[in-house]
Amino acid sequence: MNIYKVLPDLGNTRQMKLWHKALRSQWSAEDIRWEQPVRARTRRLKQSLARLLTPVLMGEQSALYSVSAQIPQAGHNSEVPAQLYLTTWAVDEARHTELFARYYQRIEQEPLSIRRFPAGYLFQSQITAKDTAEWLSGVLVSEVLAKLVMIEFRDADVDPVLSDIAAGILEDEARHLAFNHLYLEQRFADTYRRGVDEGDQASDFLHRKLERVLDHVPPMLEALDADLVEIGIDWRRMVARLRDETTDRLDKSIDRGSRVGSGERAEPVGASAARS
Repeated sequence: MNIYKVLPDLGNTRQMKLWHKALRSQWSAEDIRWEQPVRARTRRLKQSLARLLTPVLMGEQSALYSVSAQIPQAGHNSEVPAQLYLTTWAVDEARHTELFARYYQRIEQEPLSIRRFPAGYLFQSQITAKDTAEWLSGVLVSEVLAKLVMIEFRDADVDPVLSDIAAGILEDEARHLAFNHLYLEQRFADTYRRGVDEGDQASDFLHRKLERVLDHVPPMLEALDADLVEIGIDWRRMVARLRDETTDRLDKSIDRGSRVGSGERAEPVGASAARS
């Protein structure tokens, strides 16, 4: 049985500000102008879109389940500001799931089945974890990949509704990545306060987790090679960008946490992490 404090500690002001930002930034699938004409008219292009959006829809549903599992975990650890923020992250993933389910109806297509796209399932299976920090190091790959894919769809402008969906999701992903940084920075500040060796071991563990998840991205995208070419996306270049950005983000979170743990003062909200 979990025991909850009657008066929770809301002292983590950086996470609380991100929580309030998330509350003010909520939007709905009903805000999308679905009546816009379908620009992707050919059967071939619609089929390519359906296949390409399969890992996206799969990722949104997987994220909804995994985020929801982290909410009670944060409460169990008395990380109430994180718990509050994660409720909005779950709402974001639920909204994204609805958006893409409705988009499939718009183009009159269906996503690939797990049987026909096992690489996508294997990628998602690598992200899950009970510990929030471990989960965040894995989901970092999924979030950055979603960001890169949404930028490609927004810029390609193959369909106005898909472009609008991509633009909205990019704003949500920015908040997710900001929380990822803030949480991991705090976790490593606390870990390094207990000792450098413990901090370095935790750092190595999360880097290994990140690499395991990254290793499953190329097979997933290679399975969609022809469709990516159809849309004009260079997946090899995307994988390189993904590896660079995720590694850089994790390194910054750990480095900042280690310096805070050694006595440096954290930068205020509104600086780089909150803008990520």
